[in-house]
Amino acid sequence: MAYARVGFYTVKPGTLDGILQKAEAELVPRTQQQPGFLRYFTVRSGEDSLVSVTVWDDKVQAEQASERLSGWVRTEMGPSLITVDNHIGEMVVSRVPAGDISGYARVALWRFKPGTSDAVAEQVREELVPRMERDPGFVGYGAVRTGVASAISVSAHTSQEQARAAGERAAAWVSEHVGPSIESVERHEGEIVWGVRAR
Repeated sequence: MAYARVGFYTVKPGTLDGILQKAEAELVPRTQQQPGFLRYFTVRSGEDSLVSVTVWDDKVQAEQASERLSGWVRTEMGPSLITVDNHIGEMVVSRVPAGDISGYARVALWRFKPGTSDAVAEQVREELVPRMERDPGFVGYGAVRTGVASAISVSAHTSQEQARAAGERAAAWVSEHVGPSIESVERHEGEIVWGVRAR
């Protein structure tokens, strides 16, 4: 099963554009050359914030990538960085059709009541994701188990409007089917700045 590293970053005002340009020029090609690399995309989640997602064949590769990315972040983003929050976990759901990773993404950090996360993952995989795949503009969906009672989900659509409409439909399904299992959710969304796959 693939593993993902998801990083949440906040930077000083006015520095994000330069960081994203430097990362695309330097970090993206370097990351693509690493063993086990599957995909990498970045979401601009605010004027001064971003979400970075890399996916690898296994846990060791994801952990090694996290160390390499953290080194680049310390060196290149250090003076501009305000906060960073990294998560590594197993991909429990991954539905990404062939093609480029682009458009608009919604990222959510989920906390579940003890003992419920496996059942939630199963319901999402078997019931919710097939519905989402039929949504207009669907680009992909993935869920990463980051702990015994936590996960991160990422859904992407071609446009902001399609992503938000799909998000409303998904929220209604979540509320009806798995709402009692959820303790909290934190949401981020934005344009996918770049998305690359293994060559």
